[in-house]
Amino acid sequence: MDEKSRRLGSALQAAREGRRPRVRQPEVAEQMGVSRTTIQNIEAGKFTKVNQTVRDYAAFLGWPDGRAEQIFDGAAPPEAAPDAPTAGANDSLPLPPAVEYELRSGETLDTAVISLGPDEDDGHVIVVLQGRKGATPEEVARIAARYRKARRYLQGLAADTDEVADD
Repeated sequence: MDEKSRRLGSALQAAREGRRPRVRQPEVAEQMGVSRTTIQNIEAGKFTKVNQTVRDYAAFLGWPDGRAEQIFDGAAPPEAAPDAPTAGANDSLPLPPAVEYELRSGETLDTAVISLGPDEDDGHVIVVLQGRKGATPEEVARIAARYRKARRYLQGLAADTDEVADD
């Protein structure tokens, strides 16, 4: 463990702790698909080079590609904006805080992109099916059944042609 690793680990920890809504190490680990120990080791600077897991953690915190390497090589860490909502792995997605909160507070069960017309510029609806974290299989099955009905309805709406627009 050297100074470069400690500096980057501390910057990652500060970025995590500065997020709103606040995210804890176990939540990061779960969302990234790694162990809590992995997150603890990264924040403690227990690594010798910037590997893919460290890059993934930086991306999870909203850092642009290459920023972890820059900090590892001596650049100053990004300024924390503790009251600013973050968009997760991609800062270019300015989601309203209520939407971001809901996405972080539940477990994603399914997603869909439903086109609103035959052309790409006709728009689309993005659906994220959420369930509560730790839902039982029965609860997930009930949610999935409701979602199938709603999805068919949404797809039916999207399939309807807009006769007024053709006039």
